[in-house]
Amino acid sequence: MTQLLSVHVAKAGGSSLLRLFQQAYGDALLPDYAENPADPLSPRVLDPARYAARQGTFPPGIACIHGHFHPAKYVITRDTLLATILRHPVENIISIYFFWKTLAKGHDRLHDYFIDQNLTLLETARLPLLRNLFSKTYFEGFDMRRFNLIGRHDNRASTLRRLGALTGRNFAAGLHENPTASSPARDQAKADPVLRRQLEDILAEDIRFYERFAH
Repeated sequence: MTQLLSVHVAKAGGSSLLRLFQQAYGDALLPDYAENPADPLSPRVLDPARYAARQGTFPPGIACIHGHFHPAKYVITRDTLLATILRHPVENIISIYFFWKTLAKGHDRLHDYFIDQNLTLLETARLPLLRNLFSKTYFEGFDMRRFNLIGRHDNRASTLRRLGALTGRNFAAGLHENPTASSPARDQAKADPVLRRQLEDILAEDIRFYERFAH
C-alpha cells in the first residue's frame, strides 16, 4: 500500500490540507503535531541525533501521516510518498508574525518568548528557528531529492492536482487557504519595499532553499 508522509510547514496551507486529508483518508489519517521542530523544547531541537535514530513507522491501517515534524522522524520506504508545501519565506514570516500576534500565551515556548519580548517583525525573522525555518528547522540534513512533491503555496491548485495524481485520492474539494485576518498593519508590512528588502536579507538562506526546491 502506498503511504503518504506529508510535512506541514507553519503557515503554508497545511491546515487546509489536513482537512482535505481528513476527507480523503478518514480513519487512515494520522495527524502528528506532538513534536513541532520549531518548538525550542521539541526532541528535534534538544536531541537531534536521538530524534533521527528512533525513526518511527506507519502504524497498521494508516495510509497518511501529516503534521509538524522533520522527515527524518519516520522510516521512508519505496512505498512512501513524501510531500510538503512551501511558501515564500518573506510571505511566510509575515503570516507567522501577524498570526502569532492574535494568539494568547501558552501556544509554545517560542511564541511565549515572542509575546514576552514584544518582538518586532524583523526581530521575529531573526529568531534562528524561524530565520532558517526550511533550511534547518524542518529539513536540515535531509536529501530534498527524496521528496515526490514540494509544492508552492501560491500555486495550490497545481499542487493538489499533482498530489492527487501521485496518491490516487480525490482532492476535488480544493485547497483553501486558512488566512491570518487582514489588518492595516499587515497590509502595510506586505506593501513596504524597504521592509521587504530587510526581510530578504535576513531570510536569504531560506529564500535560496525555496527557489531551489519548491515548484
